[in-house]
Amino acid sequence: MRLNAAMLGMVLLSGCGDAPADEPSVQVEVRTIHPPAALSPTPKPGLPFDVVAFRLKRDECDQLRGEEPTGPARAAALRYGMERTCTGTDAALRALRQRHAGDPAVIAALAGYDDAIE
Repeated sequence: MRLNAAMLGMVLLSGCGDAPADEPSVQVEVRTIHPPAALSPTPKPGLPFDVVAFRLKRDECDQLRGEEPTGPARAAALRYGMERTCTGTDAALRALRQRHAGDPAVIAALAGYDDAIE
């Protein structure tokens, strides 16, 4: 369950009073989780949203394609992830290159992607 700011404040404030000795205290740990660098490319200024969205999806796909399954459960998870993130990206890449053919920044941003992975 995710805690929003109001819920977190209530949890934190709930421990401020004098609690009866027989009630356990609640401790909450808050962490910021950052995705791996391969999944969070820094978009270049001026890249269109559709190009940035494609890069995020395709980078996740490429990350999953590069992993080796360590067992049947991980193999199934990788297959599911690749179906979710890789399907349709070949056609999307072609369409983006055609749509933004006159934009050198977009062409450069898409240059490192393989044309056919599906």
